[in-house]
Amino acid sequence: MLKLTFFHDVICPYCYVENKRLKRVLADFSGEVELVHKSFAILPEEDDIKSLAPTPEEARNVFFKEFEIIKRYIPEYDLDGVKKKAKFTYVWSVPALRACKAAELLGGMEAHGKYFDEAQRAFFEEGEDITSEEVLADIAERIGLEREKFLETFRSKKSYLAYVEDETEAKAMGIRGVPALLINDLYILRGLQTEESIRTVLEDIINHGEPKRIQLRAYWEE
Repeated sequence: MLKLTFFHDVICPYCYVENKRLKRVLADFSGEVELVHKSFAILPEEDDIKSLAPTPEEARNVFFKEFEIIKRYIPEYDLDGVKKKAKFTYVWSVPALRACKAAELLGGMEAHGKYFDEAQRAFFEEGEDITSEEVLADIAERIGLEREKFLETFRSKKSYLAYVEDETEAKAMGIRGVPALLINDLYILRGLQTEESIRTVLEDIINHGEPKRIQLRAYWEE
């Protein structure tokens, strides 16, 4: 079975688009691809956003600009609707990424994937504040996790160390941004990919053991 590792950040608009594309592609590879989720922070410190936007309104506007990226690739995305109901201000990566790892610790890789999906929906479609513990716990409940167990795991050192382990692994492979797709711990696709590109690479590696139609290098060769 082919192993596909998806490095992503909940608050990354390109990861939102890539996630949707990836789901459509993988629907055609049932039983042939193992999907592994890994965390990578694009805003690892709360001060990162505060340095860009001194006021809550400015912080929201920074992210609204990022949301426009989604509109570019998904014309039906309701950007105006999200702006009207946005509840967030100073958003940074780590709370939601630790929450994804907490879900994984409780329910395995499938739970990580479900949590990531629902956290992105909450942020990009509902404008929820995914730095809030209450919101993160609500998301956990929506994917079937027990609220108090989730909060205990989320607050624990285990969730933080699990997030750090993913980040360390990414940097060791030369990953400096997301989305990134690592195939069989060897070949890497950096940045937002078209469905056609993802499909072509997966087909070639499944059928031939290596990429044929799209030239890829091993991650250490780049």
